[in-house]
This record gives sequence, structure tokens and C-alpha cells, in this order.
Amino acid sequence: MQFRVLHWESYVPLVEVSKFHHMWSFFGRSYNYNLFIGITEFLIGGLILFKRTRLIALLLALGLCTNILILNIEFDIRFAISHITLDLAITIILLSSYLNDLYKFFIKLGGKLDGSNIQPKRKFTKLFPYAFLIILSVSYFIYSFYLKSKYIVDENVIGSYKIKKIKVNDSVVELNKGNLGKNPMMFIEYNNQFVLSIEDTLYMGRYILDTENIKIYLDNPTKFGMTSLIGSLEIDTIRGKIDKERSIEMFYEKIDGSKNYLNDLYK
Repeated sequence: MQFRVLHWESYVPLVEVSKFHHMWSFFGRSYNYNLFIGITEFLIGGLILFKRTRLIALLLALGLCTNILILNIEFDIRFAISHITLDLAITIILLSSYLNDLYKFFIKLGGKLDGSNIQPKRKFTKLFPYAFLIILSVSYFIYSFYLKSKYIVDENVIGSYKIKKIKVNDSVVELNKGNLGKNPMMFIEYNNQFVLSIEDTLYMGRYILDTENIKIYLDNPTKFGMTSLIGSLEIDTIRGKIDKERSIEMFYEKIDGSKNYLNDLYK
């Protein structure tokens, strides 16, 4: 999913969210919208290959690229401006060969056809776009599955969790409120990012998940001295060792999808 939103970022107060993340989270809220945009872009790319449908594909691409360029500029998505500008320039260049036809059709003929036909093409010229489209599509899907295989995640594990209690060597840790929201929270992200919102502080880190075992490494130590955790991951508990010395039990519950739509969106 192109506009996938990180769970911990969804808890950042709106006033603190950058324009980039505001737009990203807005589009990332709907899986169906992402699907619609992807299918539209794919259809435009496919229709451009064929002479009979190239003009309508270029007109659709002109509107789509212009809209994306304005969004990128207005929401400060600077890294993408150069890419969409190139796409828009190529679209305009390809459309320039149709200027006379567009003027004749929309202005002189008022949008009505004059009955002219496209001349028949040679067999190779006719079949090449179909072959190119099939090869490109198959190659893209193989490559996308390859990329996805490098980031295999369990969507049942990914999500936002409310931490009920943490015990270190059978002693209960005072968690206070979270940095994001009033409750202590734990976030397990699809990109192997692990985030703790406890002790009025946000602790960033990463994790490695192997079946029922989890390894967690934080960038900075917590107030109770946790920088790493190796243990077993259960539905509502993590049990293991922190820094290879002390035992730890972390009790939590996953936020219900009715209270956090992201927890159900990507399943």
C-alpha cells in the first residue's frame, strides 16, 4: 500500500503533524482509494501503448500528473516533485503531436467525429503493444512480490497496543502516562520499527520477529534500564530478558479496531 501510515504517527497531535504527514495519513486512511489510484495509473500506462487509446490515456495522465504535482508542492513533498515534473513533461511532449487534432476535434468540430478511420497496421506493430504490456505487467508483479518477501510481516501482530503493566524481576515498573496520548503504549510497525510511549517519553527502536520469539533493540535506554529485550511474544504478553540479565514481563492489549482504524485496515 503506497500511503501506509505508521501506527505511532497516528497518535501525534494534529497541530504537531507536518503537512507531508497530514496528506499521507489522509490518503492512507482508505485502502480502496489506494487501490483505485493504482488501477488508474496502471490503465493509463497500458492505454498509452495503443494508438487508438493513446490520446485519451495522455489526457487522463495530464490531469492526474497535474493534480499530483500541485499536491506535492502544496504539502511540501519535495522528494517527489522532480519525479512527477518529469512525468508531466513527458506527457505534455507526447500530447504536443495531437495539438492540431485536439483543436480540430474540440473547437472546429465541436466534439463530433468526422468519420475518419485509422489505417490498418502491420502484424508486428499491432501485436507489439500487447506483448510489451504483458511482459511489463508480469515482470512488475514478480518484482513486487520479491520486494514484499523481503519485508514479511504478520499483520495480526502489527499494530497499536495499550500497555497495562511491566514487571522487571517481579517488581512493577512505574510507567506514568505515555508521550503519545494519556496511556502507556507500544507500537509494532510493518517496517520493523518498534516504539514505546511510556514514562512521558517516546523510545524508538527496531525489532526482529521469528515465529513466536521477538528481539527488541531501543536507540536509547528507558528509565528502568531497558535497551534490548529477547523473549517470547504472546497475544497479550511479552516474557523474556532485558539486556541478557533481568527478567521482564510486559502485559498489554491490542487497541480495538473501532477505536483505532489502522489496526484493522491492513489485515
